[in-house]
Amino acid sequence: MRRMGKWLAGLLGVVIISGTAWYYLFETSQVNGFPIPRTGTVEEKPEGLLVKTHLVSEVEGPGVLYEMRIRQAGWKWVDREGMAAWYEKDGRMIELTTFDDELFLEPAERAGIEQ
Repeated sequence: MRRMGKWLAGLLGVVIISGTAWYYLFETSQVNGFPIPRTGTVEEKPEGLLVKTHLVSEVEGPGVLYEMRIRQAGWKWVDREGMAAWYEKDGRMIELTTFDDELFLEPAERAGIEQ
């Protein structure tokens, strides 16, 4: 019984550390509050943000980890065309364009985007 208690305490510790790391990996951006990876280099541009990160690719778009965080933050996928994807949350919309190891994030309008 004692061994099981230690095992459960260890498991709980791993869950707490993993959960904390999960939130630490991402931060809220100035672009409509969309999450961006902290593990990247952020460069502000007049149109939006350029983030260099290994969590995205030109072909796959946001990787599994990043896509999970986007959904968890309440953003809904609207459409995708080529390297660009549009997400919406609470009437706000963004365009996320992914390249190999970098992304570009900018505010977007619903006009012209199919559902």
